[in-house]
Amino acid sequence: MKISLQQLTLLGLSGLHQANGHYGYPYTVVDGVVSKRWEYIRPVTGIFQPNYDYSGPSAMCGNNATLPLWPIKTLKIAAGSTIGFAAKGQSMNRRDESEDFTDFDPSFYMYHNGPATAWLSKAPGDDLNEYKGDGDWFKIDVKGASDGIHWDYRSEERINIMNFTIPAATPPGKYLLRAEHLNMENGGSYRTTEMYQNCAHVEITGSGTGTPGPVTHFPGAFNAKDPGIWLPNALWRPIQPMDELKNWQGAGPKVWRG
Repeated sequence: MKISLQQLTLLGLSGLHQANGHYGYPYTVVDGVVSKRWEYIRPVTGIFQPNYDYSGPSAMCGNNATLPLWPIKTLKIAAGSTIGFAAKGQSMNRRDESEDFTDFDPSFYMYHNGPATAWLSKAPGDDLNEYKGDGDWFKIDVKGASDGIHWDYRSEERINIMNFTIPAATPPGKYLLRAEHLNMENGGSYRTTEMYQNCAHVEITGSGTGTPGPVTHFPGAFNAKDPGIWLPNALWRPIQPMDELKNWQGAGPKVWRG
C-alpha cells in the first residue's frame, strides 16, 4: 500500500475519532509504502490494550509475541534509514487481533499523549522466527517533548505513524525492532502509564561497525518506578518548558545513536 507524503503529514485529518481507546502497530512504513498487516510485525493475541506489566514478558513485543504465531517476513532496511510503525485501533469485529488482516486506515490516529522509543536486538541465528528476543537490547531513538512542554506525539497532531531512525553505524544483520508508545495522560500517577508496543523483523544492511550499548534485556529493562515511565504531575503537564521533558530519554538505558 503506497501512501503519499501528504497523507503521512495530515495523518487522518479527514477521519473521525474512533471510539475505542487502545491501539497497536501492526504495519511498517518505509519510503511511504505501508506493509500488509502482520507482514513484518509479530502478531499479538487478544485485543489491542495497554500493558501495565512493564517488567513482564509482554513488555517486549506484546501479548504472546515472544515468538511469532506463524512465520513472518523480514524487512530489509539500510542503516541510517527511517522506518515507521503505523497505528490501528482495536478490531471491532474480532476478539483476537491476530485474526485481523485489514489494510492500514489513514483516518485512524494515536489519540493518547506521550513519548515513544525504538529498540533493537540482534538475533544470534539467521531466522528471526526462531528468536525469542532473549538477547541484548539497545535503544536507538526517542520521540519525547522537543519543546520541553508538549509531547511530540499528542492527540491534537492526529499522528498515526511513529517514525524512527536506524543509526548509520548499526552493524548489519537480522534484528527484532521494538516500537513503544507511552500514554502519559492518566494523571501522572504511579502505575497508570499505558504502554503500547510491537516488534518488527528487520534485516539491517550497510557497513556499520559501531558497538551498540548500553544493553539490557526483556523482561527486566525497566519497571514501574523508572522515571521514564512514572512522571509526577509536575512533569506530566508542566506550565512552562522543562529540561527534564526536553531531554527525556525514556525508561531503561540511554539512547545509542552510533
